Amino acid sequence: LQQGVQQGLQQGLQQGEARTILRLLDQKFGPEAAQAHRALIETAELEQLETWLDRILTAETPETIFH
Repeated sequence: LQQGVQQGLQQGLQQGEARTILRLLDQKFGPEAAQAHRALIETAELEQLETWLDRILTAETPETIFH
């Protein structure tokens, strides 16, 4: 039971961070950038999402976030 709860929390965090990245991409670079990277973002692990969130504020292009 505890493992299931832990997995649920992890999945919720991943989904929340993915939504945040997509929203920030849309605001900073436009909806096309968010749409172009949606599949990558929605399938990424939590650690990778956190790295991308750290990069998004200083990124000059969407590509610099994901490399």
